[in-house]
Amino acid sequence: MAKQWHMVCLWIIWHFQTSNVTAFNLDTENVLQRNGDPGSLFGFSVAFHQQLLVGAPRAKHQNQVNVTGVVYKCDLTTTSKSCQPIEFDDKGLTTCKQYKSLTWNYNQLIS
Repeated sequence: MAKQWHMVCLWIIWHFQTSNVTAFNLDTENVLQRNGDPGSLFGFSVAFHQQLLVGAPRAKHQNQVNVTGVVYKCDLTTTSKSCQPIEFDDKGLTTCKQYKSLTWNYNQLIS
């Protein structure tokens, strides 16, 4: 039994030493940092298009009382650190109020 355990340990060590590891470089010199409101979970989801799209599922849009979630678009070509909310619901809180709070909208962005 001890010999089998020894062989398993040797195989595990060999496997980790010979397995391929892939990685990517992060550009640490040209960092783009964007911040959202505390507690909004800003950055919960991120997608790159012509601009950076950032989901904040617990954010309040403008001065609304309800936590509906917001998707922000952040320009990557300027030095501005602010992101602008994208307007999806032009009705706001005037319709279906009971279904627009704590819904975690925009928790997943798909390219």
